[in-house]
Amino acid sequence: MTDHERTHEVRQRRRTADRRVTSPAQIVAGLIGVILVVMGGVVLARVGLASLTGDTTAVLGIGHTALMGLIDVVAGLLFLGAAASSGIRGNLIGLSLLAVAFGAVVTIEPTPFDSTLGGGRELGLLYLIIGIVGLLVALAFPTKVVDRVATEEDGATNTD
Repeated sequence: MTDHERTHEVRQRRRTADRRVTSPAQIVAGLIGVILVVMGGVVLARVGLASLTGDTTAVLGIGHTALMGLIDVVAGLLFLGAAASSGIRGNLIGLSLLAVAFGAVVTIEPTPFDSTLGGGRELGLLYLIIGIVGLLVALAFPTKVVDRVATEEDGATNTD
């Protein structure tokens, strides 16, 4: 048998890895995000962007200016981003702490925010509640990480 007549078997090995992160905190962060985006969107639809601090409207019984509507939309998008990230727990804790701080300041001293943001103590309480709920959920529920690795071998016969 000559070298050209020898048959060599060639095998290819492919390895794929898939990592999935799941936590109930993703659902809560997503719900908070959707609520804030919708709330901010309704505000912007009602008052427009002509004056960020001029006109006000009430959404869910809480006064908002266009500036507060924009803040709601940005905060909501951040919560939605956290819900979609693999580091949900850390992201939700960070965003919730920011919400608690903002809510506490507005709740304690609502008067300076009445004309700028359109809402006073009620707005502060809303963000305080959002922050506390986010913190409790992030700390109470574990994040489950599932790593799945698959290895495939393809067998092919090559003839020299």
